[in-house]
Amino acid sequence: MKRLLLLLLFCTTAHAEGSFALYDYEQHDYQIAYNADEVRPIASISKLFTAITIFRSGVDMNEKVPVQGKSSGHFPNGLLVSRNDLMQAMLISSDNRAAETLANTYPGGFDRFIHDVNEYIHSRGLLHTSIEEPTGLSRNNISTAFELISFLGSIKDNADIRQYADQRTAELSIPKGKRLLHIHLHNTNPSIFKFDNILISKTGFTNPAGRCVIMLVEKDHRHFGVIVLGQKNVNVRSIIANSLIIAEPLPAKPQEKEQSDPIEFDWSLL
Repeated sequence: MKRLLLLLLFCTTAHAEGSFALYDYEQHDYQIAYNADEVRPIASISKLFTAITIFRSGVDMNEKVPVQGKSSGHFPNGLLVSRNDLMQAMLISSDNRAAETLANTYPGGFDRFIHDVNEYIHSRGLLHTSIEEPTGLSRNNISTAFELISFLGSIKDNADIRQYADQRTAELSIPKGKRLLHIHLHNTNPSIFKFDNILISKTGFTNPAGRCVIMLVEKDHRHFGVIVLGQKNVNVRSIIANSLIIAEPLPAKPQEKEQSDPIEFDWSLL
């Protein structure tokens, strides 16, 4: 544990801001947690909730739907775009209009989408998590690091999510009249360009939420959840996230021993 804490000494600019957690899914054990029960806006991490709700609905991902949204995005309103391309834009480059379109063209409409996403949340026992809209722009899209670890655990083996949420870049060619609209998607997470063991990734940012990221990483053939919320800038978020990614996993606990409480990081060490 001391070795893990030393890695987090790099976070000298954080000054106890935000929250974070590192969780071992195979051992069902928190390696470290800081302020992980604090309820916070989660910004575009919300888009993973949007994604799983779309997949669970069983809609045809190849079907082209009209782009319709009030936020900015890569696609002009009215353009017919496949849900597959919208999903890529939403999860790779955090396209807000793509997220809105997926919700607006959901079977039963936007209100049904909101009902279904929150029904899924409640079915997972996430008592402090709520989604008001699909993009994360609302400060009322909230959760905790603990509950995001639980949510990530519920989607970590989902092949559809993994298909999109580990891509660094993608190139789309969308018919627009007699020509093609060429769109380059670039992942918003700097860590995904640094490490090859990130299986799921989604960043987030709004002023109320600060800089956030959720990741599923693989180390020593074990899956780990990495959550970082409420950081003041990308650099601090990346320092914490990268430290958690490279942290050497703690040894497995003996089976007869009970799971320990999450380790709280002592910022007085800084």
